[in-house]
Amino acid sequence: MTVRALYSLLKSPGLAIALLVAILVSCIVGAAALQEERAAELIFSAPWFNALLVGLVVNVAFCFFSRTWRRKLTLVSAGMNLFHLSFVAMFLGIALNSLTSFRGTLRLSEGETLPNSAVESYDIQTHGRLFDFSWLKGSTTLDRVRPGFTLEGANKYVAYEVSLLDPGVNPQKQADLVYVTHPLSYAGTQYFRDREGYTVLVILYDAQGREVFGAFVPLQSMKQDDGSYLYTTGSRDGAGPVLFPHGDSRPLFLLEVFYQPDARVERIGEVSFHLWGLPPPGSDRLDAPLASGNGTVGQTIALGDYHLAVTEVRYWAAMDVRHDPGHPIVLGSLWVGLGGMLTTFVGRLLRRPRSERPAVGHSDVLPT
Repeated sequence: MTVRALYSLLKSPGLAIALLVAILVSCIVGAAALQEERAAELIFSAPWFNALLVGLVVNVAFCFFSRTWRRKLTLVSAGMNLFHLSFVAMFLGIALNSLTSFRGTLRLSEGETLPNSAVESYDIQTHGRLFDFSWLKGSTTLDRVRPGFTLEGANKYVAYEVSLLDPGVNPQKQADLVYVTHPLSYAGTQYFRDREGYTVLVILYDAQGREVFGAFVPLQSMKQDDGSYLYTTGSRDGAGPVLFPHGDSRPLFLLEVFYQPDARVERIGEVSFHLWGLPPPGSDRLDAPLASGNGTVGQTIALGDYHLAVTEVRYWAAMDVRHDPGHPIVLGSLWVGLGGMLTTFVGRLLRRPRSERPAVGHSDVLPT
């Protein structure tokens, strides 16, 4: 293909229409037919989709600027140039964000610290193909969850006291609140409130009452038909047991924990345990529990050969973490586009239409 033929193709309005249709169809399929993670993997973060965006930017630039660069510079033409430049910049920002953005769910218990650059720190995460986890700087600590948080008389429901630290930038922690209308920005990353719940410290004792193992176990918040909540181990799909002890230790059994908070005093309440033996490999069927028991926070409960207690109740919080390097470009281009539109509007107001000068002559009527 010759240079002239390539130039003609790049400034072709037909190519612009074809690219727009392809992008529109891809967006509809991704939003309506696929789940968010699958849509990001197959479409929005795929090289071919970003190639369509870049191709549209190049096509628009050739279509417009090949027709305007020789025109006399006026307020009207300057405004139109600004508007179309913003259009090009906006699509470049969208393409950049699609390739380099990150979104993940960071869940911490009060007092817990997690490194921002570790994949294991996030329950769920999606990112662009060119994203590098080293771009997420420092670490995040959840200092405290404050339920019933109000600000200047307005109910914000709950706030998270969060500390962020990046020794390479600042040896001091940056502490701030995260609540429903106030995300936290740090090193190009934003933290949004997502959801929160309880986590309980479960201690395993031997027959002589000696502590064998202890771990914080996060509980799911299950909304009931009457509007109340059930706090238990499991997943978003429902209540269920977890391996215990977990982590580096060899699990001994499956444990399901229920917690009913006291309505008057925070971080105390009733606790229930259900215990199962370990199922055979490859089986997820559960029969009746081997042992069950209930008591209060701080009370040791006997379950067959084991003794368990919930000795502490804390809150956990999940934050929506977003790294979107293309967003400033998109937002800036929108402001530039608005400025271009205003410039064009002012230029047209100042442009005086030609008017015929009135004829000058003598009157045939003489004064009396």
